[in-house]
Amino acid sequence: MTADNAALVAWTARVAQATRQLLPKGGDLAWLLRQSMHTHFQRLAVLPVFGLSRGPVRVLDVGAGTGALCLDLAWMCGPEARITAVDNDAHGLSLLRDLAAALHLAVDARLADAYALPVESASQDLTLSRFLFQHLERPEAALAEMVRATAPGGRVAVMEVDDGAWFSYPDEPPALERLNGAVRQLQASVGAGRQVGRRLYRMFRAAGLADVQVLAVPRVRLGLTYGRDSELETHQKEFYLNQRDRLIGAGLMTAAEFDEAMRALDASFAADDFGFACEFVAIGRVP
Repeated sequence: MTADNAALVAWTARVAQATRQLLPKGGDLAWLLRQSMHTHFQRLAVLPVFGLSRGPVRVLDVGAGTGALCLDLAWMCGPEARITAVDNDAHGLSLLRDLAAALHLAVDARLADAYALPVESASQDLTLSRFLFQHLERPEAALAEMVRATAPGGRVAVMEVDDGAWFSYPDEPPALERLNGAVRQLQASVGAGRQVGRRLYRMFRAAGLADVQVLAVPRVRLGLTYGRDSELETHQKEFYLNQRDRLIGAGLMTAAEFDEAMRALDASFAADDFGFACEFVAIGRVP
């Protein structure tokens, strides 16, 4: 199902307004709320590949966070849809509920673990996750749970990053390369890491899913609007700043190296350098 351009523009504006009003309550998740606004166009571009239609469809969003994806699905599928959102962060689910109420959408938000989903087996038409597997030590186990929850003929989908699909022009300065390498090391120490996107195809095949496809969703660093965007640049800097203490504490870089990398990032913004990244969307059918 697709929506016409006017409907998409209106929906994007509604979500942005509701999200900005919620930012004072965001606390340590305010960056995630802002990220959901900055990446909204990517989610909207992907929605048609799920093959959903308006009506009584059953959708489970695993690791839903503040609801970036499940709110789009609730809007797209209409009031008859049964949308369930699962996360292990109570604060994120509270923000999700507030957003759903502001947007007049029905989403059942539940506090739960990705390894033990609180739904019956074969109860969902679509079970999906976005940016979750990079944080999990056992993504294969989480995928098995997603398959269990999905009805025969239903779809399982995972959206993930892969830093190996990043390049820029001109090439990134060494200081910024070191910072991005440290971020990858930090993420890999607590989960599957930021190069998990390339692993999705084999995971899906090993899980017994049929008709497996892996799609690529491209984005550019300054690609929300033509030219530079100060709000987006601030958000991208915050992504690194939120990890500064952990990076230094883990011995992955020094304070001086971090500060040098942030200066290099500012210089890259000022030069309006081009950067390209690619996220992967794996989709499979439950036999």
